[in-house]
Amino acid sequence: MIAAMTWKTLLVHLDDGVRCAERVALASNLAARHGAHLVGLSPTGHPDLRLSVHADVPDRVEVAALTARTLREMAQARSAGFERDARAAGAPSVEARIVVDQHLDAVARHGRWADLVVIGQTDRGADLPGIAWNFPQQVALQTGGPVLIVPRTGHFPSIGRSVLVGWKDARECARALRDAEPLLAGARRVVLLEVVAPGTAAEGSLLDDVQHRLMRQGIAVEAQREATSLDAGEALLSRAAELGVDAIVMGAYGHTRLREWVLGGVTRLVLDHMAMPTIMTH
Repeated sequence: MIAAMTWKTLLVHLDDGVRCAERVALASNLAARHGAHLVGLSPTGHPDLRLSVHADVPDRVEVAALTARTLREMAQARSAGFERDARAAGAPSVEARIVVDQHLDAVARHGRWADLVVIGQTDRGADLPGIAWNFPQQVALQTGGPVLIVPRTGHFPSIGRSVLVGWKDARECARALRDAEPLLAGARRVVLLEVVAPGTAAEGSLLDDVQHRLMRQGIAVEAQREATSLDAGEALLSRAAELGVDAIVMGAYGHTRLREWVLGGVTRLVLDHMAMPTIMTH
């Protein structure tokens, strides 16, 4: 199935991190460009029940209720800020949604009906209760659609003028390519990159076929095949920096999660070292 050439429902994850405003600004820009409805999802998280069983706490139920109320008030404050900032940034349709749930469960569940989910890269130096270090990985694995990860540093008011697409003959890459077509359709430059090991024969590569399909969609695309001894993730990030693109598109977790965890992999490397917004689909 060919993806629609526009995104009409975007969802952005709201938390108390300093980078939340950057995500909202980028999501608002995309919503304005696509005429999309933008949902700001603000999970409350759950109270830390260890507090309520502490020996010095006389009324465990009261403490748990107080903590839950505090978490909801924090979520309400995030939502109010999101609505104000998104409307000011030009998003045409804005909805703030508070969900009483853990951050990962809420984003994964609600992200399944969105055309694009916008989240942040892990910042191991930030103290964000309820958000695990592998939050981006798990969101990408569990939503079933495209996830836009915004780096932990840098300013990205807009993306999509110049895009690098990582290609491999794999289901995840094919899905990511289709999911990203709304972004690629408006790009001035799209580079389709296939990274192979030195000495790999060109026969059997589907790179030209992919390029021609995109061109029939009206997307001007350059196809490049790079033979290198570098890890594919390193080669992708290096070429992105050389080209000066403002976004990367790639498939996520082509190998099993166990293999990625034990041996590393393209997905983990990019998520750890990315310096520009990246769209991933599993």
